[in-house]
Amino acid sequence: MVACAVRQKIRLNKPLSKETISTMSSDTLRAGGWVEPPPAEPKVGDKMLDGTVFAGISPDTNKPMYATPADASLTMTFNEAKEYAAKLDAHSHHDWHVPTKNELNVLFNNRAAIGGFDVTGSYPAGWYWSASPHFIWHAWGQRFSDGSQLDHLKGSHSAVRCVR
Repeated sequence: MVACAVRQKIRLNKPLSKETISTMSSDTLRAGGWVEPPPAEPKVGDKMLDGTVFAGISPDTNKPMYATPADASLTMTFNEAKEYAAKLDAHSHHDWHVPTKNELNVLFNNRAAIGGFDVTGSYPAGWYWSASPHFIWHAWGQRFSDGSQLDHLKGSHSAVRCVR
């Protein structure tokens, strides 16, 4: 048996009638017992209310990762990319960063759902910077046509997609 807000007892060993369900609903609402269902878990590629795109779970933090809906308008060097991300004020957020090598691979694996990536493989726009250095003069980048991850000279140009 289930007790309702007005202390009615309803047997659940038989199907509930529409009237019973309506009474239970009314009693619950009158008693202030309405609870909104939790929001659905976002799916990769879902556009959030703030305009960001759910990109997946960061393998570095195990937390949800969100991306800007588009690449930076220009290709840039490694240091320019890091500075750009640090100063980016987009979608009411100020905590953007260049993705790590592992986060960049999540973006690559989810590129179709997230959208807007240059997948031509051309250089420099088809290559994306990671924030992960590889020796003093190099950093990791990834080609979004096939997923190749290679080290690039930090002074060369590549595309940037910021995450938070």
